[in-house]
Amino acid sequence: MNLQLLPSDIEAYLKEVKKSILSGHYAIARNRNRSENEQLFLDYVLSESTAREILLSLTVEDFSEIRFNRHPGYEHELLYIFGKDVRLLERFGS
Repeated sequence: MNLQLLPSDIEAYLKEVKKSILSGHYAIARNRNRSENEQLFLDYVLSESTAREILLSLTVEDFSEIRFNRHPGYEHELLYIFGKDVRLLERFGS
């Protein structure tokens, strides 16, 4: 699958996401379908507040790809994938 987006499409998406975050209408899914999110909070000293700030700092340049959700019942959803380098403290690291 190759979904092409313009930077303006990504900017519009981020604008809506950040509006939701700022109004408190969002949640970071931490369930069996999003076990990687839960693992992030287990592996690193990461508060909900810090995660919120990371999400609010996302830019168009952090966008990686868009794909369809692979979980049964959610195949119609599009997932916007972003990557951002941030420094986090390992919970049990040296």
